[in-house]
Amino acid sequence: MPLSDNDIKSELSYAYLHAIASRSGCACEVSGRHSDGMGVDARIQVKERFSPDSLTRFTVETQLKATSEAPTLVAERFSFWLKAKNYNELRDPNVPNPQLLIVLFMPENPFEWLSCSEEGLIARKCAYWLSLYDAPLGSPSGQTVYIPKANVLSVEGFRVLLARFARKERLRYAP
Repeated sequence: MPLSDNDIKSELSYAYLHAIASRSGCACEVSGRHSDGMGVDARIQVKERFSPDSLTRFTVETQLKATSEAPTLVAERFSFWLKAKNYNELRDPNVPNPQLLIVLFMPENPFEWLSCSEEGLIARKCAYWLSLYDAPLGSPSGQTVYIPKANVLSVEGFRVLLARFARKERLRYAP
């Protein structure tokens, strides 16, 4: 039985994160069923000294989402709906590791999601990250979050983000 479109989206979001993390010099591990129940889809293991006073080994936990619905851009931020369970897990200030929501926005046409040739493997569109650390309480059903367009999950941007986490900086959500 072939994978559903939602399963394919999920797998491509893992592949995107894995590629960015690997190129950034980090290990990327897909979480198991029990961790997924805690809102963790993948863990990034970082082992690098970014500055003399930074951590040299730490973990970043991620919740991955993928959508082929065109995002709404308002004031340079994409809106994205999260179920209450995911929202509350990501906003929890009492967790030891940094947590990120990573949303892969994909073309509406599934045939445009990924292409392969001798010239390259190309994933269309890109992923964005958001920290919901210490975000306000949401509604019982879920919450729309706003992801800055500047938060592209690229190798360069990811390394800057990791350096901030290495300095024990907590990135607060700004609704």
